[in-house]
Amino acid sequence: MFGILVFITTLTLIFFVTNFSALSPVFAKQLGIDVNTLEYSAWVTIAILSVRIIFDLSVTIPPMLSRCYTNIPEGNVGVVSRFSRFIRMINPGFNLIYPWEIVQFLSVQTRAIELKFQAITLDQSSVYFNCTILFSVVGTDKKMVRKAVYSFASEREFELSVQRLLEDETRAYVATKRQAEMIGISQDVVVKIKQNVDTIIEQWGYRVEDLRYNNLHFDEVVTKSMARVVAAVNERAAAENEGEALLIRKVKAAEADGEFIRIQANAERAAWKFRGQGLSDFRQEVAKGVHIAVEELTSAGLDPNFLLFFMYTETLKHIAENSNAGSTIFVDNSPSAPNTIMQQMSAFYKPDPLSKKDDH
Repeated sequence: MFGILVFITTLTLIFFVTNFSALSPVFAKQLGIDVNTLEYSAWVTIAILSVRIIFDLSVTIPPMLSRCYTNIPEGNVGVVSRFSRFIRMINPGFNLIYPWEIVQFLSVQTRAIELKFQAITLDQSSVYFNCTILFSVVGTDKKMVRKAVYSFASEREFELSVQRLLEDETRAYVATKRQAEMIGISQDVVVKIKQNVDTIIEQWGYRVEDLRYNNLHFDEVVTKSMARVVAAVNERAAAENEGEALLIRKVKAAEADGEFIRIQANAERAAWKFRGQGLSDFRQEVAKGVHIAVEELTSAGLDPNFLLFFMYTETLKHIAENSNAGSTIFVDNSPSAPNTIMQQMSAFYKPDPLSKKDDH
C-alpha cells in the first residue's frame, strides 16, 4: 500500500512539473501561444484540474484499497457485518471483503480469568477464595460464534458476568457449610459448581474448560485459633501415645522380670538337683572305695584302722598344699601321737561281728 501511494505521488509531481513548465510564459511564446489568449487560460485550467484529480485519487484510493481485505490471526475467527447486520464468518488468513463491511475478531483459544472474592459460612465466618476459571468458545460453527459475539456488548461485560455468576454459585454452597467443613472443598463440589456455571454460559456461546479453587484462607484471628486448636489436639495425642508407650514398656519390663525370675528359679532348682545327685554319687563312690580298701587290708591281715590313719595324713597333706601362704598347721609330733590318733579314729569304724564269727 505504501509503494502504491509513493508511485501515485511521483506521477503527480512529474505531471505537475511537466504541465507548468510547458505552460510557462517563455515556453508558450516559443510555441507561438499568446499568454493573453483564451487558449492559454484553458491549458492552465486543465493542468490545475489534473493535479487536483491526481492528488485526490492518491489520498482516497489507498484507504479504499485497505478496506477491501483483512488478515485474521491464527486462533481467531472473523465475524463480518454489513450495515450492522451479521453476514458471515471468515477463517484465519487473508480474506477479501467489501469496503462497506466491518470485521470483528473473536478468539477461539482457551482463556483464563482469575477471581478473588469472599463468602460467609453458616456460622458467620469469612472465607476468602482465589479462583481460576478457564473457558473457550463452544464451537466454530456459525450459530455459536454469533452467540459469542453478540451476547454481550464487550468482552469486559462477559468476564464480569462470569465472575458474578461464579461468586453466586460458590457463596450459595458456602452458606450451607460451617467453617470447619470448608478446610478443603471436595472435587465433587467443584464439579457441581462447574456444571451449574457451564449450563448458563453455554447459552452465551461459551463453555467452562476447567475450574480451580486455590489459596483458600480465613481471617488471621480464625487461622491462629485453628492453629492453636490443632496444636492442642496434637499435644493431647502425643501425651496419650507417650502414656501408652510408657505403660507398654512397664508391662513388658515386668513380664520380662517375672520370666527372668522363673527361668532363674528353674535353673537354680536344676543346679541344686544336680549338685545333690553329684554329692550323693560322690559319697557312694567314697563308701565303695573305703569298703574295698577295708576288705583288702583285712585280707592282708592288717588292721583296717590304718585306712583311717592314711586318710588323715592325706587330708593334712592336701590342706598344706592348697592353703594360703602364711598359714600354719599345728600337728602333735610326740611318739604316742599316731597311736592316740588311731584309737580316736577307730571309733568311726566298727567291724561287723557276724563277719568275725564267719572268720572263726
